[in-house]
Amino acid sequence: KATLSWHNMRTLQECREACGGQGLKTENRVGHLKAEYDVQSTFEGDNNVLMQQVSKALHGEYLAARKQNREFKGLWLEHMNEPGPVIPSQLTSSSLRSSQFQTDIFFLRERDLLNRFAAEVAVHQTHGRSKEHAFVLGHLLAEDLGRAFADKAILLAFIEAEANVSTGPLKDVLALLRSLYALIILEEDASFLRYGYLSVENAAAVRQEVMKLCSELRPHALALVSSFGIPDAFLSPIAFDWIDANSWSSS
Repeated sequence: KATLSWHNMRTLQECREACGGQGLKTENRVGHLKAEYDVQSTFEGDNNVLMQQVSKALHGEYLAARKQNREFKGLWLEHMNEPGPVIPSQLTSSSLRSSQFQTDIFFLRERDLLNRFAAEVAVHQTHGRSKEHAFVLGHLLAEDLGRAFADKAILLAFIEAEANVSTGPLKDVLALLRSLYALIILEEDASFLRYGYLSVENAAAVRQEVMKLCSELRPHALALVSSFGIPDAFLSPIAFDWIDANSWSSS
């Protein structure tokens, strides 16, 4: 809920700006949708609080696995049972687009943040603070960890869906979309640089690759949007002949 409602508002803002003044017109409904869906960021749970709750669940599994000396299970934490992934010191275009690299670095981020969060909570508790208070004091790491979990879940779902598509043009386009999603996360989430998962040089390579992916996806943009099958009745004038829609009637 948190991830998708944040994405919803960001998408609407991108649409508003991309449409210029047309994005402000009531008949094009972008402003109406922004006003209607903004409440989702706090409705049925503030998004930041929800991210902290995700971190609490991950922390619970972490403690259970450590105390019982067992493997991690559930919450897609099974990767914690394997040795930590090693990220190449120099990333190329092909490695950046590799689903293996993308899952590795998403796993690395979640693994490290979970370890950091558990350690921080433990330190606060040794200083006499309650578990609940310790969670509150560790809210910055908790929010980073919650986002890492959500990003990982989306990437894994994408890879699973992509694997079920036969080899061909559609699979190629899905691979581009998956890479674009993963690399935008790498580019925009400061935790990859903050905690050293990416070097400055590799972060620059990620940014360049995002631009290349956008160029490669551009010819497919209309087909991708059309694939959602949105009925014309749901679309605004700007989706059709916007020049005619803004012309004065000659009658």
